[in-house]
Amino acid sequence: MGDRRCEDASRLCRDRKERHMKGKLTPEQQLQVLGRIWGNDRRGYVFLPHIDGDAPDKAARRKSFHENRAFRWPRDRDKILEHIEAHPHDDLYFTPALFNGKRRVSEQLSDERSLWADLDPVHPESLGEYKPTIAWETSPGRYQGVWLLNETKAGASKGGRENHRLTMFIGADPSGWDSTQLLRLPGRDNYKPEYRGNNDGKLLWDAGPRYMWDDFDELPEVASAVSDDVELVDEELIDQVDRHEVWGRLRLKVSRRVREYMALRTEPPAGNRNEVLWEIERELADAGASLVEIVAIVRASVWNKYKGRHDEMKRLKIEASKAIAAKDDSVIEEIEDEPKPGMNWLSSVIQQPIPRPRWLVKNMWTRGGCGFISGAPKSYKSWMALDLAVSVATGTEFLNQPAYRVSKGEPVLYLQEEDDLLIVMDRLRLIAEAKVPDLFWDGQMTVEGDSVVWSPPHAEIPMALHVQTGFIASDPGWQAWLDEAVEEHGFGMVIIDTLSTTAGELDTDRSSELMTQMLKPLKVIAKKNDTAIAIVHHNKKSATEQRGSRAGNDMLGSVALHAWVDCAIYARAKDSSGIHIERESKMAQDEQLTIAIPHMYQSLHTGDRQLWDPELSVNVGQEQPVHTENNAKKKGSTRGKAGRKVARLVDRRGGGPFTPEDIAQYSDSPLSSIKQQLENAVRNGFLSEDDEGQYTSID
Repeated sequence: MGDRRCEDASRLCRDRKERHMKGKLTPEQQLQVLGRIWGNDRRGYVFLPHIDGDAPDKAARRKSFHENRAFRWPRDRDKILEHIEAHPHDDLYFTPALFNGKRRVSEQLSDERSLWADLDPVHPESLGEYKPTIAWETSPGRYQGVWLLNETKAGASKGGRENHRLTMFIGADPSGWDSTQLLRLPGRDNYKPEYRGNNDGKLLWDAGPRYMWDDFDELPEVASAVSDDVELVDEELIDQVDRHEVWGRLRLKVSRRVREYMALRTEPPAGNRNEVLWEIERELADAGASLVEIVAIVRASVWNKYKGRHDEMKRLKIEASKAIAAKDDSVIEEIEDEPKPGMNWLSSVIQQPIPRPRWLVKNMWTRGGCGFISGAPKSYKSWMALDLAVSVATGTEFLNQPAYRVSKGEPVLYLQEEDDLLIVMDRLRLIAEAKVPDLFWDGQMTVEGDSVVWSPPHAEIPMALHVQTGFIASDPGWQAWLDEAVEEHGFGMVIIDTLSTTAGELDTDRSSELMTQMLKPLKVIAKKNDTAIAIVHHNKKSATEQRGSRAGNDMLGSVALHAWVDCAIYARAKDSSGIHIERESKMAQDEQLTIAIPHMYQSLHTGDRQLWDPELSVNVGQEQPVHTENNAKKKGSTRGKAGRKVARLVDRRGGGPFTPEDIAQYSDSPLSSIKQQLENAVRNGFLSEDDEGQYTSID
């Protein structure tokens, strides 16, 4: 018995010396710290996963996560040490809890004798009466800690229990308290790419206070964070959630900051992903989102820190459940807590360059411009909309008119809810083969001598078709989908055919509803993404061409329709000469034209066909306003003289790109004056300047 006491005293003395370690630790010292956390007198399974230290980025780190085997503690002490020594340049993790089986799952959790927290920026020295027993720095300004208890207790890391309450009280990572949590091994370097070269992970102390369970009785209560239904929520159920509809329904119930987080499409900055993800989940929960809805939304966002991990769905479900458990009783309402703007004096305004709208379709439709293609039935509204779509997508002339040229082809999204796919494709076939035969998807047949040769299309037309897919332009979910689609695919134009079939339950005669629920959100999408939006719409049955009246007044619906317009094409009347068109734009004088369209057909028996071939003429008695922007320049009444001379010189020489030295060859002005004129031309919207200092005319 005396020998046993001497042995115990000797071990106690040795343990006390070992507890005063700091800084970088050897593998043996790391194991000593783990032994204190697990309890050298306890039995169970422990886990030490790792991530390859040479993984170059986050995607590679996710792929290089290794769960590794379960170790039996303390029987496998030597094997654990070998495992630590085998990964000197990898990120090594451990479970502070012990388990009764070989799987790292909460169902096999042993009784606990410690609490733990991923402190993140909370310095353990600041925790006062709750100072951790063992604390370490994992990377510059990031910490983790463990609190050792006097005896074991079952379920301390379950939702609403001691570990959860401690985590929430001290402001640690709100997702870092559950039973299967992994922490970094103390006293080791951090091999995340952003910390290489500055990866000074170190033990701060290992001899802090020991605790009794009743020391945590005064911690504020928190609701149980993990629902019993979490395990019943499978991936298939989450995949069925229309996250666009959910986000559209909830987006105005979360803060502006969360909306900005959710709008991010690029890799977020390092260091704050945990906090942002939790903020998003919490606000979604407060806004009324269910567990599956929260998971569906955050899973697709750039803030999903678990993406690609083997336990991705499990982690997301647990966090969503925690967020729901922590939600407030009252739903968050959007509070615009922003300072009111000061006076914006004219003297300040005139010092700033004001960008002018640019043409997407010359003299017809501006970039980011919103408006209508309207007319009576059989006035070829949808045909003109499809011609516009093909023109923008392929960089060709709208209605085959050089005055309405498209300088650069851009993808187009065509949303059709009135006609079926067969009608749309029959029209599109006649238009595309006529306008861009080299891109026509059926190819071209040509006669070469005695042979008929088929040539495949040179390329695809970048046009997306959604025909009768249920698109509702007034629905917040569809608006969120449209915003995301435009941003992802870079659509230069969106065409919606028609307003009446996509307005949903809105009464188009009620200005406030129409503007706030449909037209304003669409304009926000257009301006945000610099994407033009054209809506096909019907005229009133009583609408007739009336000289002196506004063409927009012919449309069905409220006055809000015309007030929303930046550009428009109005088919006002039809007679033997064709369809009388009025084109409006805030960038140019109105035009009144007549379009003659031949009867189009395609015979399956003879092969004869008449393709889309509109002919335009200026209405009798009307001025010819085709080059209205150039006319405005000549009159000197709209855009000022600064830079106009040199801009005309660039135009005459082919439009550029030219350097200032190139321009100086064709001018009597000194180079310094040329440079100043070029700057003025850019400021006033006549020319554009690229990164290499070359100047080009703006169409």
